Amino acid sequence: MIDPGLSLVLYPTFTMTDNCFVDITIEFLTVAFHNILYYASVYPKSVFETRKKYSVVVYRCIHPEVNQYLDLCLKNIAECLKSEQLRRAEFSVTDENYKPVINFVFDFEKHKQSDENSDAYLIQAEQNLRAFCLNLVSNSDKFLVPDDCSFSIFIHTNESNAVALANNPELEDFPFVEVEGVAEEINNIIPLRRFNLRCYNIDTYVEIK
Repeated sequence: MIDPGLSLVLYPTFTMTDNCFVDITIEFLTVAFHNILYYASVYPKSVFETRKKYSVVVYRCIHPEVNQYLDLCLKNIAECLKSEQLRRAEFSVTDENYKPVINFVFDFEKHKQSDENSDAYLIQAEQNLRAFCLNLVSNSDKFLVPDDCSFSIFIHTNESNAVALANNPELEDFPFVEVEGVAEEINNIIPLRRFNLRCYNIDTYVEIK
């Protein structure tokens, strides 16, 4: 069972550019989201197939409805990146009432002073993405979720971008649910990986509620 919509949390605008960054990030989030589903045991292991990415074994769900939902979520995230208005993406494993019990957080921050020629061949980028996957595996025994669990994806963006996404004809069949950003005290945070990707910092960690 999956949550039928994508949730938005609204923030002020900040700038993000670089088409290469968008492509690499969406590819990375695709791998991350599928592997979170696998290691958090949201679905049975039988609906996953193995692949190799970043020189490590990764998993991909083969259920068509799950993949359709993920692809639409990732398409929306890509649009936020292209329009330079993304702050955070959250992959939340939820209980039977769609209340998040574990959040996998991806924070984006542009360097104040950046060198776009740094890591031109993306060697360091691949090493960092591989390290994220390995850290996800090594911490998977801490991802304890209820039996009847599902998941939701949250995009932290601004109001103008939310309106643009809602009016995009390519996304008109995919509903958005705006949620208020409520600060919560999180006692258990598991850092996964903080790394540079092109002109940006990406900070990844897990919040266990």
